[in-house]
Amino acid sequence: MKFAILSTVVAVLLCSTLAARAELLSLTDQGVKIDGGTMGTFDFGYPSLNGATPEATQKVLAKTITGNTATIKYDKGATATVTISGNDVTFAFQAIPANVKEVKYEMFIPFSYQQGGKWKAGTGEAVAFPVDKQVNPHLYQDHTPSFTIINFDANSFTLGLPENSYFELTDNREWGWAIFAVQNHVPFNPDNPNQKFTITAGSTAAAGAPPIHLVDSIGQLASRDWPAKVKSVDELKADVADEQVYYASLKPPTFDKFGGLPNSGPKLGLQKTGFFHVEKKGEKWNLVDPDGNLFFHLGICAFAPGDDYTKVAGRKSAFEWLPPADGEFKTAYLPSMGDGVFSYHTANMIRKYGKPYNLDDFQATMIDRVRKVGFNSIGAFSPLADAVLQAKSFPYVESLPFGPWDALKMIPGITNTWDPFDPASVALVQKSFAEDLPKRANDPLLIGYFLTNEPIYEDIPKVVPTLKGSEHACKLELVKMLQAKYPTIDAFNKAWGASAASFDALNDTPLAVNTKEASADMHDFTGKFFDTYFKLVADTFHKYDTHHMLIGNRFQPGTINNEQLCRTAGKYLDIMSFNYYTNGVDKDFVNRIYGWTGRPMFFSEFYWVGNKESGLSGGNDVGTQQNRGLAYRNYIEQSASLGYVVGIEWFTLVDQAATGRWFSDYTGERANTGLFDVADRPYKPMLAEMMKTNYDIYNVLAGARPPYVYDNPLFTAGSNLKQVANAPHSTGPITVDGTTKNWPGIPPVQLSGKRVVFGADSGGTEGSFKLCWDENNLYVLITVTDPTPLLNKTTDPDKIWNGDGVELFFGSENLDQGGALIFSDRHLIVGAAGAGKARYNYFNSPEQYPDTQTLIVAGSGGYTLETAIPWKALGITPKPGVEFLFDIGINDSVNGDGRQHQIMWNGTDKNSGDRTHWGRIKLLE
Repeated sequence: MKFAILSTVVAVLLCSTLAARAELLSLTDQGVKIDGGTMGTFDFGYPSLNGATPEATQKVLAKTITGNTATIKYDKGATATVTISGNDVTFAFQAIPANVKEVKYEMFIPFSYQQGGKWKAGTGEAVAFPVDKQVNPHLYQDHTPSFTIINFDANSFTLGLPENSYFELTDNREWGWAIFAVQNHVPFNPDNPNQKFTITAGSTAAAGAPPIHLVDSIGQLASRDWPAKVKSVDELKADVADEQVYYASLKPPTFDKFGGLPNSGPKLGLQKTGFFHVEKKGEKWNLVDPDGNLFFHLGICAFAPGDDYTKVAGRKSAFEWLPPADGEFKTAYLPSMGDGVFSYHTANMIRKYGKPYNLDDFQATMIDRVRKVGFNSIGAFSPLADAVLQAKSFPYVESLPFGPWDALKMIPGITNTWDPFDPASVALVQKSFAEDLPKRANDPLLIGYFLTNEPIYEDIPKVVPTLKGSEHACKLELVKMLQAKYPTIDAFNKAWGASAASFDALNDTPLAVNTKEASADMHDFTGKFFDTYFKLVADTFHKYDTHHMLIGNRFQPGTINNEQLCRTAGKYLDIMSFNYYTNGVDKDFVNRIYGWTGRPMFFSEFYWVGNKESGLSGGNDVGTQQNRGLAYRNYIEQSASLGYVVGIEWFTLVDQAATGRWFSDYTGERANTGLFDVADRPYKPMLAEMMKTNYDIYNVLAGARPPYVYDNPLFTAGSNLKQVANAPHSTGPITVDGTTKNWPGIPPVQLSGKRVVFGADSGGTEGSFKLCWDENNLYVLITVTDPTPLLNKTTDPDKIWNGDGVELFFGSENLDQGGALIFSDRHLIVGAAGAGKARYNYFNSPEQYPDTQTLIVAGSGGYTLETAIPWKALGITPKPGVEFLFDIGINDSVNGDGRQHQIMWNGTDKNSGDRTHWGRIKLLE
């Protein structure tokens, strides 16, 4: 994850205590970039325009950047000019309608700031960023003239804010994300449409104060203690004898030389081809090793020093011990970075074994270790000691050699995605494949090639229409497709709600996708994009390598949850790879993905952390090392039992550096991801559990025993409910008044507090709801039991979910289609901030619907909420017998400043992005 620090700053004056840099402020596609020296390099986004009503809100549509000036176009016609001049950045707004009331700036503060970082508002006292998650995630909410962020070594930014700024600092661990977030809300004054901000930088360190050491001489956090913490170098060296005893005590089963199940090939009727491949027998997929035996890929990512390197340049005083870069520990420094990047794990191995690091020795040692605990292959992000792999017959995966990424035509705003319509990029890919693929084309140890890592393809339909065709071939291809479909520019304008003078004018005109027709066109174009990309890669690959597999793009869940993508990729890939970070395996979800692709899967990246026993922070924390192992057992065995998951890759071999992985400068991830800690000690309680699965994985695959189930509610995922709620016709005119006058006399549907989808429990929240309809509206009446009712302080319509209220989900089309929301789906949230009319917001909607009626009636120990939803908002023509998708949930806050609990009638906490588990409504007479 890329971290950034937020401010609403727009100007920076940097003091001499911060490391020198060539340029302090610059404009990027992400926003204003601030080079903060040892504080990190930070970005904050271009602002959104918040309206008096949700439909008035304007989001950034397109950016044009020339040097120190950027022109911002918004989706409803407003514009802004952003200018850097000296220490100032000015936002000058134009064509702002009267219904825009404020400008909202937002960004993130890296989680690393909980390692000695502080903040203060105005002239108040400095407050430490919390090490542990707090009860109230809102660390600060108030008006303030300035806000100061201070890092561990007392360097600081003080943000001078405009008059009447309302500043918020939150700890996003409340919502499962280890990061701090800042928002600044600035009232918009049409008489003075420019907003300018200033930031000063300096040091808060007292004169003569000793340096603060973040890490000790072993590379462990100096400020914390835990049972396995190494206290001295002598203790570290004593581990050599202990580890010999430990690894000698481990007795893995006998596997074939590749790690497969011996003699399983003839029994299962598998082919021996001399290379890894997949075969389907009946309804089950099998990964087959070169000897023709069943193989389950138990891989480990980053099988070489990598994430354990940390940047020391510019902050060497933070480290209790750093050796010279030209002496005994020379090989603990990253060669390409001089003395600026250092690995304490590598240094500790040098201390233990008395010899310098080299990749051959490292991988030989680690292969012997991980084989002892049952892992059988090297995963992604791993340089390869080829001679060692061959000598030890240890399988591995690779990534396709597309050529230098900076030479490909990348699409701005779409992560890790290059333009398959760009002729120069196509030529580079073909040239790189021809030069590099033959080198490994006959290696039996190579399992297959990943294409890329975590491309965010769901942004294609949003981003491509905003590009300039003079710069991006994909935009030209889109315009070409639109011109072929629409007979005239008038027909296009009507369909897209646009006002283009000609098709040629579309090439460099940013387009907003705000109509159903536009959404359908972008769906078609995205399909063409996918097919062009995957066909090009597959056809070119198979020209130069006929033995190995294409094993996919390591998609994230939000990307792979797309039928069009899955069906297209499934035509060209041998295996779908999926970076599936989860607790419990949601079998409904992954079954749907498999149904779309028809291809076997790798779950190609995941981990859990045990912060209490590692001294680190961040990640998906399950508390202890044994719990990490139990989570692993549940995940692997539940996955292997599905019949189409043929491998996994744990992320990573060694913990990330305590001061952040090096390539993110000073603010990188720093989590307990490893099988080994920085002192090179194995996490034995975790490995003890992992071995139970790794040693017996082939019995799980064969169905000889049931998969392990972790008896922990956090690891129960998915929903098999398929409930249908009946909605009778009203018996007369309905008035939204919180009563049941003219409602049909049917019992309410219970919304049980046991249906918790967010939070450790329901917090005492539960409810019941009734439905009815007439020719104008669907009516929902829900009674909520809530020990702390009507607490919702959120003013931002996009965050109305962040307090008490009710969420409603509707789908009028493709009722049997799971996956991501489609254009016609609606997500309505009604906030419960007090009695009377309630604030509401439609999400996944091109507009808000002012005919929507809402009312809150306060009650004893809760409240009643009634809403009338016009049928035009849902795209439904009502009549008896009509069915459509529906779900309803209750959000609960104990203080009005954050959602602590959520219960859902049928679905899950993923309802806002995934329609799979929504229930249904049936309209009755």
